[in-house]
Amino acid sequence: MTEATGVPHRVKIIRWVARIWSIIVAASVLLMFVLPGSAGEPIPSVDKFLLALTGVAVLGLFVAWRWECAGGVFTIAMMFVREVAWVILKGNWMMAFLILWALIVPPAILFLIAWNLGRKSYESPTAAG
Repeated sequence: MTEATGVPHRVKIIRWVARIWSIIVAASVLLMFVLPGSAGEPIPSVDKFLLALTGVAVLGLFVAWRWECAGGVFTIAMMFVREVAWVILKGNWMMAFLILWALIVPPAILFLIAWNLGRKSYESPTAAG
């Protein structure tokens, strides 16, 4: 069903699921930054840089609140950049990173789906007319 705004109800649902998920992701990543590390040891500069890349990827989710396509693509791209930077700087890759991917990438994909469906809903009435 299309509402008065011209946006289908399913697009609004997908959009809000992505937004709520992005808030949960931001809270989780913020806890990761705030909680003390192992035994209160200082965090090496390389690890701070890699954590910052994760934070930038999460910021992309909030960009997607306004610009769904740009924010979704940016978030996914930053996750790739983060992984490549990790491999270059640390020399290995950890399977546990898939947990971060499972947390951060799905809302980005949902934003892209909402953008695509919303775009199609605006195109279809003019194409039929």
